[in-house]
Amino acid sequence: MQFNLKLGKPLAIKKRSSLIAIILYIVGLIPLLMVAAWIGALVEERIKQSTKDEALTELLLAKSSLEASLFRDVFLSDSLATVFSIDPEEASKNFENIGSRLIERSQNVRNVGIAPNDVVEKILPLKGNERAVGLDFRTVPSQYKTVKAARDLKDVFLAGPLELVQGGRAVIARLPIFYDYPRSENYWGSISVVIDYDRLMNSAGLLDIENAKVALRGVNGLGEKGEVFEGDKLTFEQSDYQGTLIIPNGEWAVAAKFDATVTQTQSLLIDIGRLSLLFLYTLVFFGTFMLWRSYRIERSMANRDALTQLFNRRFSLSYLENLMSKRKPKKHFYVLVIDLNRFKEVNDKYGHDVGDSMLQLVANGLEKSVRASDIVARMGGDEFLVVVNRVETEEAITAIIENIKKNVESESVEVSGSILKPSLSIGFASNTEGAGTPKDLLKLADQRMYEDKSKG
Repeated sequence: MQFNLKLGKPLAIKKRSSLIAIILYIVGLIPLLMVAAWIGALVEERIKQSTKDEALTELLLAKSSLEASLFRDVFLSDSLATVFSIDPEEASKNFENIGSRLIERSQNVRNVGIAPNDVVEKILPLKGNERAVGLDFRTVPSQYKTVKAARDLKDVFLAGPLELVQGGRAVIARLPIFYDYPRSENYWGSISVVIDYDRLMNSAGLLDIENAKVALRGVNGLGEKGEVFEGDKLTFEQSDYQGTLIIPNGEWAVAAKFDATVTQTQSLLIDIGRLSLLFLYTLVFFGTFMLWRSYRIERSMANRDALTQLFNRRFSLSYLENLMSKRKPKKHFYVLVIDLNRFKEVNDKYGHDVGDSMLQLVANGLEKSVRASDIVARMGGDEFLVVVNRVETEEAITAIIENIKKNVESESVEVSGSILKPSLSIGFASNTEGAGTPKDLLKLADQRMYEDKSKG
């Protein structure tokens, strides 16, 4: 009996140790499973966010491309209107030559017609449009409304998009012609330039963005007040992004819903990762730490600056790379490098909290001073970057810089009875300058910023 008791004690210890091991394993397994699920969710979130960011970048580029193409065609159309304003009768005689040149030089113009006294007299090309000759706009209320709008505006009016009788959709530039330009009181008639809507959209790629559902509204340039003419109205109600697309004497509202789904391959890899954590129990803490650190690094490199909520350096450099890529069509733009004067003195004297408030003040002022199609980013410290799209001349960018300084430097931060106003030094550079790389472009703008700073 005694012998059996001595043999039973180690056996009981082994059983108890096994039981404790099982309990500890289960206790440790529960948080491990929770951590594995949490890590998987973070990875999925990162994949979805990355997909959304890529789609947003493509959307902004496509939007700028569409605006540039539309303004180019309307500018050519305005040149035709200028010729007619000089001598309508002589220009009408040479309409075939003048109109043909416009169609050849434009990217998306489908046909051109002239209507003295609002009655269509000539149209190019004539084939397929014979029925339009002799049309009195006054007998077609829907069309005469836009012709009259251009006449009252005394400038180009962009009608549509609308369905054409001969098929397809178009945007029609209505250009009023007056005998007595620039007084514009003696009305001669109008020019109608039909821009192929489908060709315009295809060339910009706005509707072909992967993982994005895009909708447009604002028929006849009415913006958010206008009808939805592309996509679904529901996209505006559930959008991840809303912006404004500038058109001549009007605007279109743009909305996008990003489809950030995880692919089957990505989902399978996440599941394999979870199983690996289970099999490599002893490395769970190390694995969790590495993934957590990687996640933190990824988050710190995300596209938004935590303090100002502007785009950050990573996003802005990626945006410039895409904008200046050989695969992308070259579009004229400027970059502005902006630095706060005496910012270190503010930090040293009043503390970093006041310095942060100053940075947020400047960030808000910069966003209010530029258009929706421009990009504002914080590059780090007290340095900001603005990418100004569709600006052709140094005079224009100089005016924009003056407007930025006026708006931002008029703001102030009050601390301890003192009023602190920001002071900016700004340098600019065009993508047509230098060797055509983001590095060279930023370097040139940076040099000019220091020149501005040296002027006090």
